[in-house]
Order: sequence, then C-alpha cells, then structure tokens
Amino acid sequence: MKKIILLIFLVFQSCEKVIDIETSFSDERLVIDAELTKNIKENIIEAKVILSKTAPYFAEEINFINDALVQISIGDKTIKLDFNKEKKYFFAEINEIDYDNDYTLYIKYDGEVYLSFQKLLKIPKIESVTFGKRKSLIKDEVEMLITFTDPPTNGDYYLWKFGPKGQGNKYDYLAARDTYINGNQFTFSFFIDKYEYFKNDDYVTTELFGITKDCYNYLNVLTSQAGAQSGRPFSSANAIIKGNIYNNLNPESYPLGYFRVSEFDYFSISKKNAPDGVFN
Repeated sequence: MKKIILLIFLVFQSCEKVIDIETSFSDERLVIDAELTKNIKENIIEAKVILSKTAPYFAEEINFINDALVQISIGDKTIKLDFNKEKKYFFAEINEIDYDNDYTLYIKYDGEVYLSFQKLLKIPKIESVTFGKRKSLIKDEVEMLITFTDPPTNGDYYLWKFGPKGQGNKYDYLAARDTYINGNQFTFSFFIDKYEYFKNDDYVTTELFGITKDCYNYLNVLTSQAGAQSGRPFSSANAIIKGNIYNNLNPESYPLGYFRVSEFDYFSISKKNAPDGVFN
C-alpha cells in the first residue's frame, strides 16, 4: 500500500514541471478596423479607425498604432482623423453627407499606403424592441423581440449589435440578409443572458447597421473560422481572410480588417420594461 501511495505522489509531482513553448511569428500585418457611421436622425458622420499590428499567440497586449496619417475623402474634401490617446483610435466628425459617391479611406503608415472605397448605406429604422414571453432552455436567458420593416429592394444586408454585456462592455453581433423578408415588416427573436447583459446598466441597446454583400460574406467566413477553432487553442485559421482594404504600393503586404460606411439606428430597453418576475 505504501508503494502505491508513493507512486501516485511521484506522478503528481511530475505534472508540476513547467514547459516553455517557443512559437515563431514572422507574418506581421497591419490590422484596420474602420467605420463611418451616421445616425438616421442626424446629419453628421462619425469616423472611427482603430489601427494595430498582428501579434504572436501568447501576446497579452494589443499593439495599437498612434502615428499613422489617417484621412477620409469625399468629393474634393479631405478630413484628417486625430488620434484619441484615451480611447486608442483615430476620430473625426464629417459634415459631408453623400449617398451617391464613394468615401475614400486613406492610411499612410511605415512607408505604406492603404486604401478602400465605400458608399454610405441607408437603413430602415428600428420600430420597437420589447421583452418576449417565450422561455429559453437556458434558465438565465430572456427573449428580446425586434421589429423593423425591410425596404422593397432586393439584396439588403444588415449587421445587428446587442449590448453592452459583462465586464469590459462587450457586444454580440448578428449578420443578416433580407432573403425571406424583402419589403415586409418583420419581428425576430433574440435570447440574451439577463444577468450578463444587465450587469453594468439597467439598459441594453440594440443597434442596426447596413452592410454590403461582400461584408456579409466576410463576417460569415470570419465567424465560421472562429467556430471551427473552438476548443483548439493552438489551431491556425484555415486561410487569412482578406477584407476590403488594400495596400496601394505593395499588394502582397495587404492589411487585415474592414472598412464599413453606413447609417445606423438604435433602440434602448430597460429592466423596468420586462414582464413581472423576469428580474425578481
């Protein structure tokens, strides 16, 4: 019996050995998260561009870039974005509202020039967001019912944003298209964790953006690759996913990320609007 106990002890001792894993990293690229958004009730566009570099797997911090030249052009007008040190992104307000011509994103960094061109997309308004009565199989989830009317044009694509939730004010996203709802009023159901979403605030906001078909496909591929790697922390992506931004001087050194230009609408809902017993 003593020999068995000693053997078990030695096995557990051997599990405490620390193994250092060296990983190679050579394909450093610029990562660009750029968006121009216009509230459907206002006549101003907010431009926000986050720049960073790809990093090794075990890197603990994001390598933000603050010394690039970032500009948005529309027609003969060019607007320079300034870096916000606190929020770590480039920002500007744009008064030029144009649905017919392209907004041009121009970024100059480390001797390279990055470009992208997108038109401002119109969207329908969010008509209502209410709490639903259906129960989820997950105890702490509550149903949200979102209603809007899709325009009578084929091929509309949307990006829905729900939040904030949990620590760090994270958001959930849903890419959708109007294949079966074209030109009709539509109400869809979305379940959220009531404690995670309402942890920091008494309100949750639903936002709606327009996206292109290319952006819709890009987000779906991005989501499917992320899901395929679930549970496999050291697996690599099946392929590098290119966005709609290109390197004008060196095409092979293309960046990662996407440039979106869209109207948006939002609707906030409070705990107080929930049916009796949901939060009690």
